[in-house]
Amino acid sequence: MTTTTTSKIDFASLTTRASNGERLTVKHLAREFGMKAPDMKRALVAHFGTRITFKRGRTGGIHITA
Repeated sequence: MTTTTTSKIDFASLTTRASNGERLTVKHLAREFGMKAPDMKRALVAHFGTRITFKRGRTGGIHITA
């Protein structure tokens, strides 16, 4: 993963979308930003740290705490 890859991600937009209740998944975000899912997950963890949690399953997704 390079810095040019992570520079495409609008983290402020992701935070807003998550707080508005939109269901975000690593798979869909990776597709949206033209990345591979493992790289997307690494970028999210690198940026948000312990504020982000991932829940698997049908009702899963990404949850970002304040």
